[in-house]
Amino acid sequence: MNIAFVTSTKRWGGVKTWILDFSEELIKIGHNVLIFARDENFINRAEKNGLKTFKIDFGFDYNPKTIVRFMGYFKKYNVDIACLNVQKELRSAGIAAKIMKIPVVHRVGLASDIVDKIDFKIANKFLSDKILVPCETMKTELLEKHKFLEEKDISVIYNGKNILSENAGQILHKPVKFVITSKVEKSKGHDYLAKVLLKLKHKGLSFHFDIFGEGNLSEWFEDFIKKNKLDDNVQIKGFESDVRHLLPKYDFGLLTSFSEGFPNVILEYMSAGLPVISSNVSGVAEIVEDDFNGFLFMAGDEDKLERLFKKAISMNTVTYKSMSLNALNTMSKRFNLEDNALSLAGFFENVKKTKNIQL
Repeated sequence: MNIAFVTSTKRWGGVKTWILDFSEELIKIGHNVLIFARDENFINRAEKNGLKTFKIDFGFDYNPKTIVRFMGYFKKYNVDIACLNVQKELRSAGIAAKIMKIPVVHRVGLASDIVDKIDFKIANKFLSDKILVPCETMKTELLEKHKFLEEKDISVIYNGKNILSENAGQILHKPVKFVITSKVEKSKGHDYLAKVLLKLKHKGLSFHFDIFGEGNLSEWFEDFIKKNKLDDNVQIKGFESDVRHLLPKYDFGLLTSFSEGFPNVILEYMSAGLPVISSNVSGVAEIVEDDFNGFLFMAGDEDKLERLFKKAISMNTVTYKSMSLNALNTMSKRFNLEDNALSLAGFFENVKKTKNIQL
């Protein structure tokens, strides 16, 4: 198949990581992949990975020039299926695909990507052949929130990651090393995370914490670290487009978000053998099993997060190694990238076949 992935978003998000990961696997099993995007960082990363990319300036919704341009690309490269992410893409590439009778998959990364408004309903009804979500929780949320959707409209295929090393996560460092790799902003919980780290410091606990990412709280967090003399314990590393290769040098991965879809970052942590400390939001509990491959807490619960930090800092090597192996086994059995890419390819084939029968 010739598969087109289209993303119009300007900031890096989980869907872009998903596109990169699955594109490479789809190519390995014999499919051709085309990526259409406007984010230069994403395009550069995709090209670095050997993927065929096209720079697109989407413009306003329903832009005739953009629609015609997509039709030209789809015809030239004989596209069999188009996988889109947000409404802007449905209103450009989706229309082009519809005109050309190419099946469209709307890959939803967040339940909030679909809004219960008439224009969204029309776009989904007439432009989308199937909705694809990364976890069962999100499917349930969509069906409960939007009565115009039916269960048959939505399919679930888990994200996946290849394990970085079978020997990952076998050593517990002293002091224990924590890492977080989400956007540095209030919705991701960095404000209450800062308060908890300060409490740990005041209680004389030894730990090291690195923060990767950028956001509207970056400057505030840097000032907080300097003001409270946390420099020896906490460092802000900034944006890193390929942070995954750095993860094996840490012990625990952290997620403190108030809302998520199905966070790729947790899969990245666990593929490096890192047990996870995460807020229990959306589909996280489908990955993290409390006291097995990580720990869960309610978002914003500073006291519980502090207790979990203490538990991790005082953990013995035997317990840590067991949790690390459990994380790796979870990835191998349920979130194996190669297996889930095969499932995605089969899903695309079925959507295409169904579309052809209807025509």
